[in-house]
Amino acid sequence: MEIVVSPSQPAPSGWSRILVVLGVFMPVTVLALLPICLGLERYVVTNDDMAPAIGRGAVVLERKVPASDLRAGDVITFRPPSEAGVEGRVTRRIVSIDGDRAHTRADARPAPDPWTLPLDRPTEQRVVTALPYVGYVYLALVDSSRAFAQGALAIGALALVLALLVGRRRVARA
Repeated sequence: MEIVVSPSQPAPSGWSRILVVLGVFMPVTVLALLPICLGLERYVVTNDDMAPAIGRGAVVLERKVPASDLRAGDVITFRPPSEAGVEGRVTRRIVSIDGDRAHTRADARPAPDPWTLPLDRPTEQRVVTALPYVGYVYLALVDSSRAFAQGALAIGALALVLALLVGRRRVARA
């Protein structure tokens, strides 16, 4: 019986490492910087009020437009009036405009919102496009307990992969 030694894998070149780093960081950089270069704002949708058009976890890209340019059917992100009792920003569709007030509605709800939005500011944020699922990274970081659990899971998985690789090399050398 003859024992044949298999050739070892060549060490990764510097170029392959650079390509891997670019492959990981380039999409993240584009998603972070491109909206800024185009004059857009980013907002993560944290609920399903606008489903199915814009689901939870989507990142909406918005542009400031004059309030006079808003029309029925436009989707905007705004802070509801203080008497509405809603904290934070919401994304809603304009169903009608009466003078200087807009009536809004969430797509997932049959009835319009109980408030009307005063259009007294010079500009409002109108949604240009939505990127589904991209905002889940942001949402995971907001909830610290969930982020801690996910981080611990990721570190554990990495440790397991490293342990398997080290064990595999020892078996190959023996």
